[in-house]
Amino acid sequence: MQKNTNKKIELIDTKIILEKYKENIELVQKSLKQLELEISKLQSEGLVELEKLTNDLSKLQILSTSINFKAKSLICNNSKTIETLTTK
Repeated sequence: MQKNTNKKIELIDTKIILEKYKENIELVQKSLKQLELEISKLQSEGLVELEKLTNDLSKLQILSTSINFKAKSLICNNSKTIETLTTK
């Protein structure tokens, strides 16, 4: 009789432990889904930000070329010589 009672207690303990594991697994799964959503959001924001930076860099390169051209134009006007581009 005592043996039977011990087995019932062990079974109940096992069920309690399994329930706790199940709850923990569900919490982990929920956390993983949330993390996945956050990562997805960050990736999309990162790509948008990267695209903006690429456009800004392109604009800066165009502006730099324009400033360089205007500077050379001013130099030519002031020194009455023509400066030519050299290839490197």
